Amino acid sequence: MIAKAIQGFTNNNLIKTFKENNKSKIFIYPNFSGLFLGLFIFFCFLISVFYENNFGLLISIIIFFIFFISIFISHQNLNYLNIVAQPEYFIQNSVNEKIDIQIINNSKEKKLNIDIDYNLKNIDNYNFFKRINSIKKYIFYKERGKYKLNRFTLKSIYPFGIIRTKRNFDLESNIYVYPKIIKPTQDLLNEFNLDNSNNLNNDFDGIEEYKRGDSYSQIAWKKSTFKEKKYVKKFLNPNVSQKTILDLNKYSKIPFELLLSYATFIIFYYFKNKLHLTIKHRDNLFDLNENKNSLNKILKYLSNVQS
Repeated sequence: MIAKAIQGFTNNNLIKTFKENNKSKIFIYPNFSGLFLGLFIFFCFLISVFYENNFGLLISIIIFFIFFISIFISHQNLNYLNIVAQPEYFIQNSVNEKIDIQIINNSKEKKLNIDIDYNLKNIDNYNFFKRINSIKKYIFYKERGKYKLNRFTLKSIYPFGIIRTKRNFDLESNIYVYPKIIKPTQDLLNEFNLDNSNNLNNDFDGIEEYKRGDSYSQIAWKKSTFKEKKYVKKFLNPNVSQKTILDLNKYSKIPFELLLSYATFIIFYYFKNKLHLTIKHRDNLFDLNENKNSLNKILKYLSNVQS
């Protein structure tokens, strides 16, 4: 990479790079080691000129050249990098939730020894060898609401540890923090047919491949052993109507925040099992179906609704 950087410098690519219209600026400044090295070069240069020491002058010029090349390489190490995030994220309040972002490397060069900060806190140190690099970040919000994704910062002291390079990314992604999922009381479980401790009153609907979250008590062991893959028995509950209504106005005795957490549990259960549900609060009506957009619309409402 150093050889290519020197070649790029001789071709005057540095000027072209700085003129490029990037989405965010790259800040370059010496750290303490770089500052002391710069002062050392300056004093060596003065002494060499004062005492007419050609060897000392040559050493000063060489070190200065290395110092300047370090600035160029450090700049190139962050140049052509971009951070891409989803337009919207949905997470529970008071829970460490994981979100995905992508670091896009729009150059053919490897990007080495790069630190990523989120909201002024370091996530980790990375090397980017591919064009698209996925990064996972845990975030936490104590209160419900709509938030903006905080600032991401890419930092580098590559290659010699004397020049610090920094690039900030202020993304426009929205974070909707919906109520924490809490299992409802037994009365609510029975009311919305969520007590699946047994399937005595359910009609057998067939066997399908096991999915994460399926109950182990419903595994079809005979077929699973024969196929060497997990399968589960599926049942239809005749007590579940095609259109169930969750009317939040009916439960005034339940504290509002707790009621929202119960409602979130019910909503996710119905969505996971592809059951239709109507949610009512005050004069607002929401229909939940298999479409993820219907779920997201409800979660947005629950993120900001007041009692």
